[in-house]
Amino acid sequence: MSPTETTPVPLRIAQRAALTPEATAVRAPEGELTYRQFHRRARAVAEELRAAGAGPEDTVLLGVRRGIHWAVGLLGIWYAGAAPLLVDLDAPDERLRTLLRAAGTRHAVAPDTQAAALLQRRTGSELFWASTTTTNPTSATPPTDVAPGSLAYVLFTSGSTGQPKPVAVGHAGLAAQVATLAERYGLTDQDAVLQFAAPAFDVSLEEALPTWSTGGAAVFVEDNVLSPAELEPFLAAEHVSVVNLPTPYWSQWAKDLERAPRPLPSALRRVVIGSDAGRTADLTRWTTAGHPPVISCYGLTESTITATSYEPAPAELSGFRGDELIPLGEPLAGVRAYVLDEELRETPPGAAGELYLAGSCLARGYHGRPGLTSERFVADPFAHTPGERMYRTGDRVNRTPGGPLVFLGRADDQVKIRGHRVELKEVEAAVAAHPDVIDVVVRAVAAADGPQLAAWAAVTVGGNLTADELRRHLLATMPGYLVPAVVTLMERLPRTPGGKLDPKALPAPALR
Repeated sequence: MSPTETTPVPLRIAQRAALTPEATAVRAPEGELTYRQFHRRARAVAEELRAAGAGPEDTVLLGVRRGIHWAVGLLGIWYAGAAPLLVDLDAPDERLRTLLRAAGTRHAVAPDTQAAALLQRRTGSELFWASTTTTNPTSATPPTDVAPGSLAYVLFTSGSTGQPKPVAVGHAGLAAQVATLAERYGLTDQDAVLQFAAPAFDVSLEEALPTWSTGGAAVFVEDNVLSPAELEPFLAAEHVSVVNLPTPYWSQWAKDLERAPRPLPSALRRVVIGSDAGRTADLTRWTTAGHPPVISCYGLTESTITATSYEPAPAELSGFRGDELIPLGEPLAGVRAYVLDEELRETPPGAAGELYLAGSCLARGYHGRPGLTSERFVADPFAHTPGERMYRTGDRVNRTPGGPLVFLGRADDQVKIRGHRVELKEVEAAVAAHPDVIDVVVRAVAAADGPQLAAWAAVTVGGNLTADELRRHLLATMPGYLVPAVVTLMERLPRTPGGKLDPKALPAPALR
């Protein structure tokens, strides 16, 4: 499969169903689906949605949870020519209502009448819905052809104003990314790929779509909050070959394996990590123990999930000094990455700048928000084709000649403490270097005598590390202005279903 292939994803899946109808497409706690069954059930959903008036550019609430119904609902919406609206069904009712209003959603998929009625009560909307339980369509109508520029899905991200931003991804960009990632991960029809991400997180699409496009099986785990040690027997029993995990979860796994060395399931051949900055110490301990290769990925919802990847050669791995941030790596095929200054000029090699992304990966923009779209998706002055855009990521990076892109922090993550400029990621890396620290986040918080650094650290359960001991450890290795004034130790940091930090759920720090 070529990375430049533009065949829309639903058509690729339909082609796989015709090519290998009896191969397994979905394995979930509630059962399995062959590609033939998957295709027929999705056509049944599409038939009902089309009868209810859903079609191109319409958004359809994917009102089902992880597993067979999620798979069938997703593909059925596409077969109808419409676009799934991906949401967290555990969100408060008012949040769901806000999202549906913003997306202009009038249709939904649900398992049955009772589930559909509950969705309508929660959202306060009259939703025209289709059932994901129907096993066969009543006609031979094929899936609707989708135009490359048509809407593929809408997914909300948090906004700096507190209002969620509806990212609209087109079929052309999704098709290009799925083809590229299938090749990057070396997927074949023999692969069983773990379906771990929350359904409202776009990585769930990255797990499933390249798998189905190449004829493999998507394997849904029932509980994605289980520990890495608890996940291992599941991977072994299901012969999972590829996993895509939040970086903090993988980091916890790497440290756990160092404390209690053991072989990993024999079928596991590839680990993909992302959603947060990883650290080279974890990569070193993982690789030194002989575990499967790791690809660290970076991207945003606006870049159709993944835009860059990094997989170090042995020489690079041995060249790491201490505990650094894992580089962002190189752009995927079809993606362009620029490091620009405030005047949108390319920075010299090694100099810091803001990362801008361009190419086939870009989303269409923010659904129904032309003003917001024009702020973040700007004209690309370096493109060979007039009218192309680039996306301003807000991430600070640099690149040495011939080297990978290196993440320095968010543009708004550089703070001044007692007159010193401090990168919060630098402090996080120092805290994470302690062997008993599993996860950490550092923030600048207001105090009476000026901003202070506060750290929240998830530490090894049953360990004896105290907050004062951790601060003394840091004072022995770094200047005092880089040491958090207050450290809060926790069993785990609060994270969203997609693995990102939930800052609103952090306990208030006890300022000195």
